Amino acid sequence: MKEMAVLQSMIIFVLLLAASTRSYAFNNIGPDTRIRHASKLLTHASAVQPIDETVTSNITTSSTAPANPAVAKHKRQRIPILSYKDNYVIVSKPAGVSMHKTGMKLWGHAAKFPSLEKLIRKQLSRKPYLVHRLDHRTSGAVLMGFDSQTAGKLHGRLRGDGAVKLYIALVRGDLRERFASSNAAGERLAGIHHLYGKITIDLPIIADDVEKEAITDFYFLSSIDLNDKFASNEGTSIEVPFSNKALSLLLCRPRTGRIHQIRRHLVKGLNSPVIGDTEHGDSRVNRFWRETIGLDRLALHCWHLYLPPIGQNDESFEDDEVIQCIAPLLDDFADALHHPELKQLWNEATQLEPRLKMQHYDERGGTFGRNCRTK
Repeated sequence: MKEMAVLQSMIIFVLLLAASTRSYAFNNIGPDTRIRHASKLLTHASAVQPIDETVTSNITTSSTAPANPAVAKHKRQRIPILSYKDNYVIVSKPAGVSMHKTGMKLWGHAAKFPSLEKLIRKQLSRKPYLVHRLDHRTSGAVLMGFDSQTAGKLHGRLRGDGAVKLYIALVRGDLRERFASSNAAGERLAGIHHLYGKITIDLPIIADDVEKEAITDFYFLSSIDLNDKFASNEGTSIEVPFSNKALSLLLCRPRTGRIHQIRRHLVKGLNSPVIGDTEHGDSRVNRFWRETIGLDRLALHCWHLYLPPIGQNDESFEDDEVIQCIAPLLDDFADALHHPELKQLWNEATQLEPRLKMQHYDERGGTFGRNCRTK
């Protein structure tokens, strides 16, 4: 009982202290109003539930008491490093991390969401310069330079005709026949196996009230139709578009860089929005797959980067080397694709492109990475 009385007194003291520190309110009211506020705080404090003595008896006040192992210590999120060189780095961005600090507000206050720039700057103790960007809810490979000059050169190489940036997208609908009937045959991209079928969507996208050219190539990997398995109670398959229980796994290559280009072209050109797309998709479809395979994110991942050499003697790069990197699927996306319901989809895709099975990795080599030369 003594410990309970001491604890209740401490609570009352803290509440009164907090109220007295609100100078903006208490400087403009009279003493009677202050007494009423204090009495309300005392009423709330007296309503505190008594503490079980068996619990308080186990509380230790020693400063040397061991920490509770059940309480996890907060650790800063680590971004996996895919490739670390002298003047650039390729990282694997998780879904839900913004590229840079935004002016987003939450309940009238500036939201403190972690940005990729800030996380990399703290993790590597070096200031990164973005070469390209991914959407907030998209994961995958991101290329950064360690100075503005390098970032500018890499950006130019990434926009060149020979550069390849491939995304993996899980979309609604069975597109097998659509790709099979397309006139365009599959092609072999740099470092990628022969791809089956190709559809190019050339539809302009409005950005900043200006209509701009946008072109995206889509390559077929696999598909699965679960309409019969998830039939309605009457025993008939649901065929309305928003209830379609078929999925396709595609590789997407944007040839231009417009905002939400892949997501918009999938909706407008193929009528197959990305699963988990809350802006361009359907909430009922997203909810169904979230409950079925546990996919609670946008099913879009930047999987492959390829930058060819520029063919010039540039001392800022090691022999003007080819820059190539694969960002393996992160656990939240990979676990959904490994779900038993999607076994056929995953097996077909990995037979065509075995590198989809790559496990995610992290080049841990200190602040400057193990591939950084001593200057």
